[in-house]
Parts: sequence; C-alpha cells; structure tokens
Amino acid sequence: MKKSITILIVLVFIAFSVKAQNPLHCEITADSKACVNQEVQVVDTGGFGVNATYLWNFEGAVIISGSGCGTYYVKWETPGEKHITLNVTLGAYTCTATKAVLIVAQPGIFNMTGGGVIFPGNPGVNVGLSGSNPGIIYRLRFNGSFTSNVVTGTGQSISFGLQTVAGDYTCIAKVDGSDCMREMEGAAIVTSGAYQNICMVTFDTTLSKNKIIWNKYPGFNVSHFNIYKETYQNNVFAKIGEVPYSSMSVYVDPTSDPLVKSDKFRISASYTTGIEGEKSPYHKTIHLNINPGISGFNLIWNHYEGFDFLTYRIHRKHSEGAWEVIDSVASNVDSYTDAYSNAGITTYYIEVLRLESCHPSLKSDEVLSVISNTAAAAPLGIGETGRPDVLTYPNPVHDIVNIVLPGNSAYQVELFRPDGVAVFKTTITGPKAEINVSGLPNAMYLLKVTGENIVSVRKFVKN
Repeated sequence: MKKSITILIVLVFIAFSVKAQNPLHCEITADSKACVNQEVQVVDTGGFGVNATYLWNFEGAVIISGSGCGTYYVKWETPGEKHITLNVTLGAYTCTATKAVLIVAQPGIFNMTGGGVIFPGNPGVNVGLSGSNPGIIYRLRFNGSFTSNVVTGTGQSISFGLQTVAGDYTCIAKVDGSDCMREMEGAAIVTSGAYQNICMVTFDTTLSKNKIIWNKYPGFNVSHFNIYKETYQNNVFAKIGEVPYSSMSVYVDPTSDPLVKSDKFRISASYTTGIEGEKSPYHKTIHLNINPGISGFNLIWNHYEGFDFLTYRIHRKHSEGAWEVIDSVASNVDSYTDAYSNAGITTYYIEVLRLESCHPSLKSDEVLSVISNTAAAAPLGIGETGRPDVLTYPNPVHDIVNIVLPGNSAYQVELFRPDGVAVFKTTITGPKAEINVSGLPNAMYLLKVTGENIVSVRKFVKN
C-alpha cells in the first residue's frame, strides 16, 4: 500500500514538473486603440522561432503584410472592439494569447479658418478650424512644427486664438490614446502688415492729376492713411495729405503735374492706438513725352515702378476721333515711333495692365490698369509756305497769350487739351493778337492757327 501511494505521488510530481517546464509563453504587443483603416503593427514577443507553429486570428482585419511569427501589419475597416488571438505550438507544448484593440472612426476632415494681415497696434488675427469631433485632440502647427496650442473638439468649430506671428498655420487631429492622426484641410496664412501697400498710381483724365489707389484691409483699427510724395531730393518723401479710413481709398494729388514729369508716392496707415505704420514701397508714375518726327511721332516714356508686369499698350486718337490700341510692346521697352502723319492733332497715352485689380472701396468696383498722361502733337511740315512761323509768347502763360502772325489776314485759333479735346475757338486778325486764357485750368495746351496757306501748332503751359 505504501509503495502504491509513493508511486502516485511521484507521478503527480512529475506531471507538475513537466507543466512547470513548458517553455512557451505567448504575448502580443499592439496598440490598444486605432482608427478605421489605420495600419496597426502586431508583434509576437514570445520569441519561439521558426520551428513553432503559429495560428493567428485577427477578427476580420485586412492583413497588409506578415507571415509566420510576424511582425504583422493589419487594418480594420469597421469600428468596434477587435481581438487578436495567437496560438503557438512547439512540439508537445502550446500557448495562447489574446489582445483587444479598440477601432474608432477616423476624425472628420475640416478646413482651417482665419488668418490675415497683422498690423502695428493689432492684437493678432484669429486662426481656427471650421468644425471638430467631440473628444478629438486638435494640435496647431506653425510652419510645419507643432505648437503648444492644443484644443479638444466639441462638435462645433474651434479657435486656436489670436496669432501674432506671420507664417502658415495648419492642424493635425489626433485620437486620444492612439497614434491615429489626420491632417486637416488647407492653411491659415498670417502675413505681416508692417506697411499699407499702394495698389497703383495712375492718371486722372478728368483732373489731369496723379491718382493714388490702394486696397484697404478691413477691421484693423486704422484711423486714416497718410500720403507721401518724393521731394526735389532723391528718395526723400514729404507728407502731402491724409485720407480717413471711412473714405474711398483714393487720393488725387492736387500739386501734381503729370503732363510735365513723373512722381513717386508712398503711403502709410495710422491706427487708433496712435501708431503710424511703416511707409510702403514707392510707386512711380509713367510720364509720356511726344515729339513729331520727319514722318510720324516719337513716343518716349519712363517705366512704371511699383509692381511687375509684362506689357505696355499704346493708345492713339486723331483729333476728335475714338481711341484705339495701335500696338503692344514688352515692359522693358520705353520708346516707340508711330509712322502716322495725318494733318491735325494726334494724341497718345501708355497703359499697363495689372494682374490683380485695385478696389478703391470695399465694394465690387475695381481698377485694372495704369495709364500715363496724355500727350498730343501735330506732324512737322504741316502747311509750310516758307513765310515766317507763327510766334507765341510768353511760355509759361498766366493770363494772355500773344500771337505774332504773318500778314493782316484773318486766322482761326483753336486751343486743345493734351488729350486732343478742343477747349477754345475764335477768329483773329494779324499781324498781332492776344488770347485771354486766365479762365482755363493750369495745364499744357496746344495752340493751332489756321489761315490761308498756313497751319501752325504751338505748345504752351498755363500756370
């Protein structure tokens, strides 16, 4: 009896010893949470080698790669709690391990919002996201690097607050407790508005003055804009005017004389805080000069400066006719000869097309092109008879233009603006006459005298 009991105890001890010596210990490593269609890495950390038999069950996952002991990369296409099961057999030994993975829906894609221009005295511009998913973590990035600005989604649009540094702001959505991340759409661009830019400086055909136009930015606590013009010293600018923010963003320089020369202008913004921003880069107008050649007209102009463009367009009209575009030249050209020699007054101007339009107000109005001053002349040799030329003096003129004529005949006198529009017409008798121009605006004029066997055109300036 004692011998039987002893044998039983030995057998039980041997059985427990064999079980205790089982070399297999299954263990699975994988993320506990992941998104739908997110690649999940699954690793068997038991280290049994290739001699073991591995039986994996990924509960409906799509196997991207992996075989045998792994490593495996899998993904699930539906949300819910999924289970990974591994059975390993090595000889007479087996083990089993299970790992639960919670699969959640990917964060929705929303658009970055906000951004804009930062001006002196401005507290910053808002940057946000058009929507969010509850519980999702949204991390703001600045120029591709993560910031400390993190917001948890609420199901509504979210804000990352006011940003005061210029750059590109983007966002990553992250499922808490996982490596599941998703890029949001777009970027909120924040730019520095150290200065208020000029959009263009052009010629006002009604007033024959230079007109400055800019696009004003809404909502930046601007009280008014300051207009600066270059003095008689190179790149030395003096303030010539102010425009309230509530007015149209246009200023006509009453001191300009675009028929005589070009001008440079700069602009700045003054804020309700009392701070004046930096002056903008300058814009320089086009001044067109014209002189009659042996046959036709020679046009010379200075380049427009202030924005990039590719082409100048040349406009012409004869006497009271309609304007027409006669040619286009590259933006590096500054002269042109028009072989056009009809008798009478011919007028020209140069045009530059701007790719981005200018808006003098916040409405839908827009200005697309810069134009030079208009310039007019008549061809050389009109009606020459060998008699003395018609003489006019003084020049410039304040009140009276004196005209010396060849003989005692009657002559017709006409005055034209530089754009070819007639402003005065009368008949005089030689050999000397006077024309009162005191009532005319200060500008350059063409005086045309027509009589028997003679046509003469003279230019003078009224001031």
